[in-house]
Amino acid sequence: MLVIGIAALMSLVNLSPALGAFLAGIVLANSEFKHEIEANIEPFKGLLLGLFFITVGAGINFDVLAAEWATVLGLGIAVIVVKAVILLVLALLFKVRGSNGWLFTLSLAQAGEFGFVLLTYSVQSNVIPVALSQVLSLVVALSMFLTPLLFIAYDRLVLPRYQIVKNDDREADTIAEQAPVIVAGVGRFGQIICRLLRANNIPIVALDHEIEQIENLRNIRIKSYFGDASRSDLLETAGIEHARLLVVAIDDRERAVGIVKHVKQFYPNVWVLARAFDRGHGYQLREAGADDVISETYHSALELGGHALTAMGVHPMRAKQMTWAFVQNEDAHADELFEAWKEIDEGISFSPRYGELFMKLEEALNTAMHQDWHEPHREDVPIWTAPAHESNDQQEK
Repeated sequence: MLVIGIAALMSLVNLSPALGAFLAGIVLANSEFKHEIEANIEPFKGLLLGLFFITVGAGINFDVLAAEWATVLGLGIAVIVVKAVILLVLALLFKVRGSNGWLFTLSLAQAGEFGFVLLTYSVQSNVIPVALSQVLSLVVALSMFLTPLLFIAYDRLVLPRYQIVKNDDREADTIAEQAPVIVAGVGRFGQIICRLLRANNIPIVALDHEIEQIENLRNIRIKSYFGDASRSDLLETAGIEHARLLVVAIDDRERAVGIVKHVKQFYPNVWVLARAFDRGHGYQLREAGADDVISETYHSALELGGHALTAMGVHPMRAKQMTWAFVQNEDAHADELFEAWKEIDEGISFSPRYGELFMKLEEALNTAMHQDWHEPHREDVPIWTAPAHESNDQQEK
């Protein structure tokens, strides 16, 4: 109703109905309803795109193409070259460097489909003659037709210059040993886990599909292997069947959920610890069967929050008590929030029930923060003793 209504209103003021529909789409795409709209339109997107390009093909005048093919080809290449130069300059100005700059340039170098709308409106307004409109329509169609070739050129000519080694082209390492603990993902998060386990003499098998991360771990003498942990055969080689623990710390949301789901389905006795990016990803991992889920920023944010309270004058021990109260409050409401999250429709990030429970969590948290607390007596506070090499003044301080 909104799109048709705006198109009709644009017709009343002698403007293009397609322009009105286009503007309505932009407005809706930036509104609070965009996720619901995306979910509703998704089943029809392919059909509507196909219908659009069928109309483009049906509008091509092949007699004009046969007569003016040299002009059409020359103008089409000229449009791509001129747009590519402008986009490349913009990429440099906005510091989009390397392969991303070339991807930005080549993916947008073609004439846009909105050109057909502009040409139709120009003919209706007697701005350009019909014959010129037909030639320009062929130019737009040709530039769009050449777009896949630009992506092929990017993949084969540009991308190899910026990638020293392609991880996908390298075969997985041969895993020569098995261990009770398998760590999938050894980046900034997984490396700490590996170091802690090694410090306690716990055997591990570390897997990652990033060569640089594997080399970093080998430099500190932790045995690690190149390979995609989401591959079931690689997990079997690493000994998942007899493992006691799997730590999923890979830097990919979907793959992490897939690994957890696969392992809990075929190896239910393996205890799975998973790293989550945020609350929503944590719920997905939990639904997939993870036994324990930790957000990658949760505890570091708590630690920094405690320091923020101390900086604002809260007693350090009181700040520590508040952070623990925060954790206990979160744990007390975790199951309720998880059950409410499972009822949320796809494409919607916040339901009324989930929002209500979240506000309940905030109220309980506020109550916990204002519980009575007394500062410890002087004798209860541990006294720090300065090292012997420090001066008497430093020790007094």
